Amino acid sequence: MTFHNILIMRHELLLTIVMLLVLIIDLFATGNNRKLIIPIALILFLTVTAIGFLPAQYGQLFGGMYITSGTTILMKNVLNIAVFIILLQSVAWLKLEENKQKLAEYFVLILSTLIGMNFMISSGDFLMLYIGLETATIPLAALAAYTHHQTKSAEAGIKLILSSALSSGIMLYGISMVYGTTGSVSFAEVALHWGNAPLQMLAFLFFFAGMAFKISLVPFHLWTADVYEGAPVNVTSYLSVVSKGSA
Repeated sequence: MTFHNILIMRHELLLTIVMLLVLIIDLFATGNNRKLIIPIALILFLTVTAIGFLPAQYGQLFGGMYITSGTTILMKNVLNIAVFIILLQSVAWLKLEENKQKLAEYFVLILSTLIGMNFMISSGDFLMLYIGLETATIPLAALAAYTHHQTKSAEAGIKLILSSALSSGIMLYGISMVYGTTGSVSFAEVALHWGNAPLQMLAFLFFFAGMAFKISLVPFHLWTADVYEGAPVNVTSYLSVVSKGSA
């Protein structure tokens, strides 16, 4: 990977570095020093957010699967700001005695979902969109069940996993039909070959239904109430607002 490519993917790479640093700090932090993970993680993430506003390098990677433009940079910066607000909201909750052994895990899960959402924003085809969507969704189930010693929280995580598995299957079926009717999963190529054929309409219906499950659109939202009720308050804020932003 060249330096040019690194600049194009700077948001995702910087977030990955922050995740690794938080995990390394967690390995060596003991006793009261573990509380330092919170300010260190916040400072690191704030630094990444600030870097996101510097002049960016635009371009495409992986044969057009990943695209960086002014619009994608703007959307990623907005998501970073929203996530930072959620992290600030979580500070008092993370300082509770029951959570002090899981501080690093919380930040890593949040950043993992953010990386997935960034990939969704920069996706140039259905494959990258799906990879980003799953990268963002799977850690959300762990966040929903973060206080797993509480029955409702564990139930929320299980329901989120089951609904995500169902929606992923529906969406993948739609994507497979898109590929079968157009011969490509690239957004640009699909747009060129898209018509009004019944099979293409059916493909769109399956894809839209799967995506609607993921982002809780009516009438595919019936699972959300139980998940939001069982998840911690700050996680519910993240699930209900920020996690929908990339879609």
